[in-house]
Amino acid sequence: MIFISSFIILMIAPASLFIMGDKAKFEKSTYKKETANSYWKVRWDKGLNGEYLTVNELDKMKQHFKVLINIYLPNRRGGTSEIDVVLLHRTGIYVLESKNYSGWIFGREEDKKWCQSLPNGKKTFFYNPIKQNETHIRALQQALPDVDQSLFRSIIVFSERCELKKIQLQSLDIKVLKRNKLRNYLKMNKGKQLSVKEMETIYQQLKSYTNVPSQLRIRHIEEIRQRYKVK
Repeated sequence: MIFISSFIILMIAPASLFIMGDKAKFEKSTYKKETANSYWKVRWDKGLNGEYLTVNELDKMKQHFKVLINIYLPNRRGGTSEIDVVLLHRTGIYVLESKNYSGWIFGREEDKKWCQSLPNGKKTFFYNPIKQNETHIRALQQALPDVDQSLFRSIIVFSERCELKKIQLQSLDIKVLKRNKLRNYLKMNKGKQLSVKEMETIYQQLKSYTNVPSQLRIRHIEEIRQRYKVK
């Protein structure tokens, strides 16, 4: 019995230490600061965890930046658009759509739906994230009418667990990449277009659209279900 107890302790201890360290890192993150979500809520929710890991990549940047997470903006249909992450960077305003998927991903910019193909042969089709982000950018431009529209850029961020296959793009202001390529992409962009003061001004303009009441979140989810006939 003593041997079994000692074995269990040896198995549990490393996992406990990992969780403690991971949780401590989470508590200090920009994601925690901006959303106030709990560690366990984010760890057990695939979508939220993808957002968290994306923002973690941004936290590694040396350049000054501001980030807003889960922004709910009014759209032209009279409903709301939920934007995963908005990055205010010296080279522009990046609207990030996070897709925490695995498998092979196929899609073209003009397609209505993209395809996820898993190793077991199962295929799942999902709404083109580029078109999804186009709606987000229009809502953002509507909320920021005095901001130069050429500053807005669309980035679709996929998990490192997937393989991007035959992703075809025509537009120069759209990028589809895996999460671990995000910082390098931002680093490669040249030219300063936003000052620190401008970033702060835009951040303050958008901040009131984050951390919205639960009723608004529920209503937004219902709008999506009705629009795309999701059960």
